[in-house]
Amino acid sequence: MKHKTFIALCFALLLWCVGVVAWLYSRQWGLGLADLFAAADTLAVGDLLFVHGTLPRLAMGVLAGGALSVAAVLLQQVMHNPLASDSTLAVSSGAQAALLVATIFAPSVLIWGAGAVAFVGAVSALLGVLWLSARRGLAPLVVVLSGLVMSLYLSAVTGALGLFYVEEARGLAMWGAGSLVQDSWHDVGVLAMVLVAVGIGIFLLIKPLNIMALSDEQAVALGIPVKWIRLAALTLAAVLAAYVVALVGMMGFVGLAASAAVRLGGIRLLATRLLAAFAVGGLLLAGVDGILLVILELWSVDLPAGAVSALAGAPLVLFLMNAAGVPAEHSARGARRTVRVRLSFGLKILPIILLGSLLISLLIGQMEEGWYFSGSLNLWEMRYPRILAAAACGVLSALAGVLLQRLTGNAMASPELLGIGSGTAVAVMAAVWWLDVAAGGWGFWLSGVVGALATLLAIVLFNRKNGMQPEKILLTGMALAALSTALVQIWSASGDYRIVQMQTWLSGSTYAVSGGVAVGLTALAMVSWAVCLPMQRWLGLLGLNATVAAANGVNVAWARGVLILLAAIMTAAATLTVGPLSFVGLLAPHLALMLGARLPRQQLVYAAMLGAALMVGADFVGRQLLFPYELPAGVVATVLGGAYFLWAMRRM
Repeated sequence: MKHKTFIALCFALLLWCVGVVAWLYSRQWGLGLADLFAAADTLAVGDLLFVHGTLPRLAMGVLAGGALSVAAVLLQQVMHNPLASDSTLAVSSGAQAALLVATIFAPSVLIWGAGAVAFVGAVSALLGVLWLSARRGLAPLVVVLSGLVMSLYLSAVTGALGLFYVEEARGLAMWGAGSLVQDSWHDVGVLAMVLVAVGIGIFLLIKPLNIMALSDEQAVALGIPVKWIRLAALTLAAVLAAYVVALVGMMGFVGLAASAAVRLGGIRLLATRLLAAFAVGGLLLAGVDGILLVILELWSVDLPAGAVSALAGAPLVLFLMNAAGVPAEHSARGARRTVRVRLSFGLKILPIILLGSLLISLLIGQMEEGWYFSGSLNLWEMRYPRILAAAACGVLSALAGVLLQRLTGNAMASPELLGIGSGTAVAVMAAVWWLDVAAGGWGFWLSGVVGALATLLAIVLFNRKNGMQPEKILLTGMALAALSTALVQIWSASGDYRIVQMQTWLSGSTYAVSGGVAVGLTALAMVSWAVCLPMQRWLGLLGLNATVAAANGVNVAWARGVLILLAAIMTAAATLTVGPLSFVGLLAPHLALMLGARLPRQQLVYAAMLGAALMVGADFVGRQLLFPYELPAGVVATVLGGAYFLWAMRRM
């Protein structure tokens, strides 16, 4: 992106925001400019709403968007990762989890204010991420990976609670989707003071932060205490994100979109990037909220700003992505750091563990009288579909995760990051919403296939001119996933009973899978496994870098396209069967590496076994833990598997 394009973007956003303010002023304010500062008790109700509702709402949009953008720039600077943003630290997920837990189990604490509860949750999540990363010196990849795992873990916990406390969870849906609605200038003043305090901290750290753009080794050689500077920058970024979440909820994709615009605009100096990111992020969020204010004024429809900002921010990132490249060295460097694990005896007994989990899930269960062991054929006929489906989905998700992580050299890559699962889920929910299709019917499957293919086509179209570069593919997937998540949040906030009924499927449940579907999915998993194994050479060479792969005779563009297509097909098949799985594709490949599966062929074999065992075990625990009630296998896999993964990361 050229400087002129960047300036034009900023000017267009500024012009729109000024136009919205002028239009609202003409419609909602009937007095002169001097009366804007009049005492509240002298104003009519309509004028009072403009001064203490509309204006602080727009101001909050500017401050919140700017704060998230500054946080994203700080994170990218110290983590050497252009995809880092405020969500990396699990701040939003921590705030949401704390608010939901307080609402359900301790509503009395809300007298201190929902913002205070959300802030405690956000800070707790941050401390958890830093604790997980401390033994590795707060290394950039470890911090990012810890934040991602923590976010997925907390999201699974809130998802499980939402299934049992539907009304309470629905009441928080609008806050979770992000709302800038204000009734005074108080919160605006609070966020402004936080920004001033953080700005002073950044000013004091600006010189070492500039040097942090170099590698850690070079920064240390220049006398920079890398660990402490990184910790300070992470803390400042987390404070900004936590206060935004506590005051207005989660604002999707604003920070990443603004920081990407600034980076691709060619601005190199950190201080200038921070100021430019604040301006772009603030104008972007205020501009999006301006659209919502116009809709509210004309049609009396109030939409959540956070979810809608993702709808605006995701296409912007896709547009900006095509203007410049994303450095490949960051992800490759991170991938090499993830394999420093000793060989484990666990690999040798993994087939026994998988077989044992299958037999236990098939033969053991509970009734009113207690536990029982049964070899009844009638019981087998009831259980084998969901057991096969769970195992097959685990295999498909794990294989897709291995392909993506090896292909991109990025330890954070997973099927969810590609956006295929999210795209499939959105297409299915859209069919339920607009076409009133029945879950499990032919329309359900058809809409899911269309969604998966449309997402894949979008990925190919956005990356066909850059040779299918892995980093740009990941960024495309993140944008599409954010776009899909925003639509799901908007629909969920509506409270429509059909969407509420989809929550179990969205949590990854196997209870409705038929025998025919389970057998077909198992066959697909076996075929996919057989197809992936001969591609081990591609995976090994591409895991180094594209230059090495090309020098060894690999058609890099063709190999990447085939691997991405396989990952998309496997993710779509698993999603259509049991719903989006939020953790297996990330967890299984990492566990395989931790157990010593270093070579591509080893990782494909053992990650598939781990994925199957994890999902079968999760399905069994979900059926028995709260008997006679059930927890979806996807939620259980994330909660239990995530707990182990967090423990293992701490010991690495």
